[in-house]
Amino acid sequence: MFISDLAAQFKESVKVGSSVHTKKLHAAQGHVPCDVCTDPTQEALRSCLDCGMSFCDTHLEHHKIAAKLKQHRLIDAVKNLVDRICQRHQRPMELFCRNDQKCVCLFCTEGEHKSHNTVPIAEESAEKKTKIQKTQADVQKMIQDRLKKIEEIKHSVALKKVSLN
Repeated sequence: MFISDLAAQFKESVKVGSSVHTKKLHAAQGHVPCDVCTDPTQEALRSCLDCGMSFCDTHLEHHKIAAKLKQHRLIDAVKNLVDRICQRHQRPMELFCRNDQKCVCLFCTEGEHKSHNTVPIAEESAEKKTKIQKTQADVQKMIQDRLKKIEEIKHSVALKKVSLN
């Protein structure tokens, strides 16, 4: 009896080990693995900010059916889901504090960031993307202006060489 129990435990540990290995392999390949799947691990489609887990299409079904789970905030699957959860309050970070230039949760705005200028992350993200695009356009214009100036200098040098000969 003892040996059969030991063999069963060994088989179970091998299954768990290969499941962990499969999840690590998928993550290394750029896929976000489903946190619920066992072997073979499916690729996660969505991550739940409330559950703190990523789900494949099959395991996401509960979030589509159950009334309480329908209220959860789902985002595209991300590897670094823990980075989107407030470490202090264990709540999803939904706001951006412009004073401290960092993401915060709703509870943070009732304490440390109470009088700070906070906006939804999506709003701040859109503004930053707009600024980046403007900066990129400005840099491209500067590059074009400098290339034009280089051509003018080359042309001027060529004219000088011709006039010297």
